[in-house]
Amino acid sequence: MILSDKSIIRLLQKKELIIIPYPKDSDISCNHINLHLNSKLIKYKSKVLDLYRAKKVKTQELLISEKGYKLKPGEFLIGSTTEKVTIPNGLFGLIETKGNIARAGIQIHNTDGHIAPGFSDNITLEIKNNSNHSIIIYPNIAFAQIYFFKATSKSLKPYNSKYQNQKGGTTYIKD
Repeated sequence: MILSDKSIIRLLQKKELIIIPYPKDSDISCNHINLHLNSKLIKYKSKVLDLYRAKKVKTQELLISEKGYKLKPGEFLIGSTTEKVTIPNGLFGLIETKGNIARAGIQIHNTDGHIAPGFSDNITLEIKNNSNHSIIIYPNIAFAQIYFFKATSKSLKPYNSKYQNQKGGTTYIKD
């Protein structure tokens, strides 16, 4: 079952669900919380990304200034939320592109919008401009929404894998 704002607020107040910084009232909606775009972006520099042999991927770090960053048509970047989110065991998070951002032509994940029970850190965003025009993006704008679902029970194996404690967006890491 998807949690309502009342349930989300109760979990935040009890510090069972942790979001740092604590969400503003204007960022809490009927069934989700708005998350904001961090100013640090990562761009792949490799011409080929070999999913079998890649140990370390060549990247370039970009910072979005207050003047914004021009995201070109078809451009793909790794970003993250400014918020650190800690999902307790027994909950499941799902991120989606904020509606007005999606209507501009941007998607924030490539079907990898799930946030597992036990995850704790900034959420990586897989940002792609799907439109035929450039879009200027800015740091700290509401960019994503996170929804919370109650699991039927606590997980026997809550998330504790390679992307835990990642501190910002994380690029491809070979298993």
